[in-house]
Amino acid sequence: MNHRGSAARRAYRLALLIESDGPGGAESVVQRIATGLQDLGHTVLPVILSPGQGWLSGRLIRQGFDVHLPSLARPVDPSFARGLAAWARRQRVDVLHAHEFTMGFYAGVAGLLTAVPHVITMHGGVTFAAAARRRWALRWSVNRAAATVGVSDSTCQHLADSLRLRRDRVELVPNGVPITPGDRDSARRALGVDPTVRLLLSVGNLYPVKGHATLIEACGLLAQERTLPPWRVVVAGRGDEAAPLQARIHALGLEDRVTLLGLRDDIPDLLAAADGWVMPSLSEGLPMALLEAMLARLPIVSSAVGGIPDVIRDGENGLLVPAADPARLAAALASLLRDPDTATRYGANAFAAANGTFSASTMVSRYLALYERALGVAPINQAVA
Repeated sequence: MNHRGSAARRAYRLALLIESDGPGGAESVVQRIATGLQDLGHTVLPVILSPGQGWLSGRLIRQGFDVHLPSLARPVDPSFARGLAAWARRQRVDVLHAHEFTMGFYAGVAGLLTAVPHVITMHGGVTFAAAARRRWALRWSVNRAAATVGVSDSTCQHLADSLRLRRDRVELVPNGVPITPGDRDSARRALGVDPTVRLLLSVGNLYPVKGHATLIEACGLLAQERTLPPWRVVVAGRGDEAAPLQARIHALGLEDRVTLLGLRDDIPDLLAAADGWVMPSLSEGLPMALLEAMLARLPIVSSAVGGIPDVIRDGENGLLVPAADPARLAAALASLLRDPDTATRYGANAFAAANGTFSASTMVSRYLALYERALGVAPINQAVA
């Protein structure tokens, strides 16, 4: 099935492939791409490895998508590749759009077997680069891909460096998020937060790379400051670090100051309830949670890692601090708590920087342009970034 040079059609059959099925930024991007493409009249066919956590697949199934849930028996699984190719033929797939390493490789194999073009998006995961065989596998697929995408400048550069590609071989398509207003008053009541309390929010899975241990240490330092207005920190997310983080909160006597909320499905309400937003990560691409906070007009304090400095300008629309530095993080948070007027200005500037560039509709339009280019519908040099 060779689509190169085919005539333009009003609707396409587009497969979105991702290996993970839990709550996270890349998974949220896939859901938003799927929803946006469907709203434009295209048929979207999600492919997610099974067994998984059921978070993304469950959401897509509830939205009415026909989700394909194949199993991968081993890292190198020829039967999986053949099965994926057979499925693509049956579904008359026009483009395979793979997210992250595993599906990025297998989309290349399935594309080779079916002559269906494939697109690869990397969201900031860097673990693939640790093993030479994984770098070789992804480079092979990238060299066959109609387009290879990074979600931030730093992600693009890392991918190019790891695979020894020219930087212009990797295209930039920033993540996009919808603007979803939340209910501030009811959310603060549900959290038990008094109107006089300054509420700081952090959103992210409880894994070491997200840096929540640094945030808790910073909160311990903040608690020693006697001149700050009343404040609380809430962390939305789940993961293996929940127990040790809770133990450290107890050891520092922060139970009344810091709350681990677990996995939440009311992020818009939490954003509306918050007065500031914190991202203490050790490594990132371009986090979806960061963009959501910017579009919620929140002042942001973040570690200066990955693609974050591409969108947060220190002292203009937020504050940047070194990763894994509790003292610097505490000082930045204290400055926001002491100066609400500056915090409000940062939030307004963050919204202005994110609105439009990082909207979900803009992201979907950029990917659709890539699909059409892969199908020969658009000129090969069409700009999408």
